[in-house]
Amino acid sequence: MKDRGEESFARVQARHYRRCLKEAKVAAAIFLLAFLFCIAVIAAWGYPGPGERPPEPVLVWGIPEWVFWGLLVPWLAMMGVTWWFALFVLRDDEPHLPMPDRRADDSEADL
Repeated sequence: MKDRGEESFARVQARHYRRCLKEAKVAAAIFLLAFLFCIAVIAAWGYPGPGERPPEPVLVWGIPEWVFWGLLVPWLAMMGVTWWFALFVLRDDEPHLPMPDRRADDSEADL
C-alpha cells in the first residue's frame, strides 16, 4: 500500500513529466517551422533553373540573397526565439522531493 510520501512523489514526477513534454513539443514545433522555412527559401532562391539564373547573383550586404534570407535571418530569428523561450516559457523544477525509501519498509517486514 502506498503512503502519502509515495503518492506526492508520484504526483510531482507526473506533473514534471507533463511539463517537460509540453516544453519539448513547443521546442520541436519551433525548430520544425524554422527548418521548413529555411529549406523552402533555399530551394526556391538558391537553386533556380538554368534559364532563370541572373548573370550576377543578387547581393544583400555582400551576401547572396538566398543565403541572407534563407540562413542568416532565420538563424538570428531563432536566437531571439530561443531567448524568449528560455526566459518566459521554461520553468524551474519544483523543490526536490526525496524518493521514497522502499528498502526500509522491506527490512521491517523481514523482522
